Amino acid sequence: MKNLILGGLSIVLLSSFATPAFSSEELAAVTVNNRQTTINYLPPVTLVQLAYQGYFTDLGIPSHGGFKSALISKQVTADTLIRSAIAKGRLSENVFNDQNYLDVLDTQLEGVIFD
Repeated sequence: MKNLILGGLSIVLLSSFATPAFSSEELAAVTVNNRQTTINYLPPVTLVQLAYQGYFTDLGIPSHGGFKSALISKQVTADTLIRSAIAKGRLSENVFNDQNYLDVLDTQLEGVIFD
């Protein structure tokens, strides 16, 4: 019984430390023609998590339950999220040309709606 309690507490403590600081996610540095360019890239999963957690509330995207409701009512779409991330410097505009990215983002948003 004692081991079960200690194990449960350990899991709770470890899971609280496992949440990464999403606002400091990836920037990719790419060298093109001897010129280094920084491309802002935020994985679709992280973009949805940030939106859900309220990172874009200053741009009119609600958080938590309001985010889910806004997705259902189509007030927030993949396009809205991408434009918000671009406005905050988290994504480059060329993401609109990446059909893979758009498909994964749509899948993530559907997951929020049906969760």
